[in-house]
Amino acid sequence: MSAQVSNEKPTLNGVRIRARKRDAKAQAKYEPEDFRESVFQVTQDIEPKDYTKISSALDSAGNTLDYRRYGDTFFELLVTGGLIAPGGIIEYDEEYGRLPFCLFELASGDDPLTGAKSWTALIHKLTRRYKYLERIFSKTSQHVLENVHRYSEDDNRKLAVGMGVLISSGFLTMDPLRTLQKEHLTKDGVALRFFTDLLRIYLKDASVAQLRRALAKAKIDQLIDFFPPNKRDDDCFARHFEAEDMPELIELHAAARATAERGNFVYDLIDIVNDAKLVRAADEEAEEDEDEDDEDKYKATNVGLAKAAKTAMRANKWDEPQVVVLVWDAIMSPTESALKPEQMEQMAFVQIKRHSPVLELFTSEPKSEIALLKHIQAHAYRDPRLTKYFGRIVYELYSADVLSDSAIIFWAAKGANPEGKAGFLEQTKALVRKLETMASDEDDSDDE
Repeated sequence: MSAQVSNEKPTLNGVRIRARKRDAKAQAKYEPEDFRESVFQVTQDIEPKDYTKISSALDSAGNTLDYRRYGDTFFELLVTGGLIAPGGIIEYDEEYGRLPFCLFELASGDDPLTGAKSWTALIHKLTRRYKYLERIFSKTSQHVLENVHRYSEDDNRKLAVGMGVLISSGFLTMDPLRTLQKEHLTKDGVALRFFTDLLRIYLKDASVAQLRRALAKAKIDQLIDFFPPNKRDDDCFARHFEAEDMPELIELHAAARATAERGNFVYDLIDIVNDAKLVRAADEEAEEDEDEDDEDKYKATNVGLAKAAKTAMRANKWDEPQVVVLVWDAIMSPTESALKPEQMEQMAFVQIKRHSPVLELFTSEPKSEIALLKHIQAHAYRDPRLTKYFGRIVYELYSADVLSDSAIIFWAAKGANPEGKAGFLEQTKALVRKLETMASDEDDSDDE
């Protein structure tokens, strides 16, 4: 009979095992109401507009209050003076009421902007001391904005002023504003009213150009998306901002519309170019032993490109210089897939050779030629793979009768962009000198 050996490990009876601090925090109950009460307690003896003492008290309280855990609650409290319950209802403390230095209190009265700026300064001081709060406050601002349809009209005006100051001061980006494009906020015009009030504040300290960049960075493509669904047309947009005396936004919207139209036009042309490539690839696969008449196929493609460009010109009332640069972008789109500079070189000159007749069609006036030259220069400056081939591109376009000698000479003398100018002029120096000599000889023969 074999004896069974016990594998039980020894234990220490009567020894109390202490949990680590981080584990204790993780297991602690989440009590936002207790946090709210604590904030009231550390600031209750301070005058509501003594911002220095309030800031100092909140700074010191961070050592005992868990700002990292209750950061979202903290921001709700600083904005609304209470906690935002499910459904967007603001719950105030039964004993203390609304936090006296919240945005909804400080932005009250005849001068909400002054109060909002004081509130913003308080936010900045807190986040400089506790850097992690910046990310938490930014994220929580989306939740605050999701419930604007639940706040009073007066509180929404205060919130729009405060958010406008936070964004113009650089604390927040425009990203949280995408929340306002949700259907439940746009359908009754609440989002539009809020967004209009916010933009009015933002534009007090920022330019329209800065607004355009901020919206683009936040991927807010169309301001009209903040309008109710049944009012999303250009007439309603214009009437609204005319009534608000904000004509700069009508101009911004028109510019955004035009940019979108140009982008759609380029994509349409790219589809025509790509369709030609697909047809050619299919034919090569089906008839490997036959010679293809590529010239006829690309002539048909060029006809399609020209028709589409002329149609867009008429529909959008574009002039030739505007169109030719967009045609260039579409024609050169296949080169974007090039992985090596050598591939870029080959593909670029193949595209120029195939589609130069379309470019020639839309360079019938000097302004169009100069516009194309400057656009190609900018393209070559942005794309290092194309930079060293700029001189040859100009020569090929001259040889194809897309660019005239007078246009190239004028560009070299007066029309070149500052970016990369010296290098590009060096690449075209021999060609320009030759064209100048030819022009001089023609003048001499005319004099004789």
